[in-house]
Amino acid sequence: MTRSMLFALACCASLAAHADQTTTATTTATETAMNAILVAEGIEIVHAEALADGVVEVIFGVSVADHELTRAVDRLRAHPDIRDVIAQTSPRTFCRVD
Repeated sequence: MTRSMLFALACCASLAAHADQTTTATTTATETAMNAILVAEGIEIVHAEALADGVVEVIFGVSVADHELTRAVDRLRAHPDIRDVIAQTSPRTFCRVD
């Protein structure tokens, strides 16, 4: 391998490591914001996940009223660390297990 090829490989590895750090920071900030908002709302959540691109996926329980769901989604969308929200209501009733 030539010096320029080794340099190019080193640069690619460095860029990939930086991208991973940025993605992790974005996910952590998004997840922190998502958790704080959903806990404050105190409504039934079946599934909530912060994706690497800053998008939040939430599945609300069937017992969540439309106005509660709308308020929670609006709060999530208004947060600067959350890029977008994908939300739906679960078609089933779930029983919490402690």
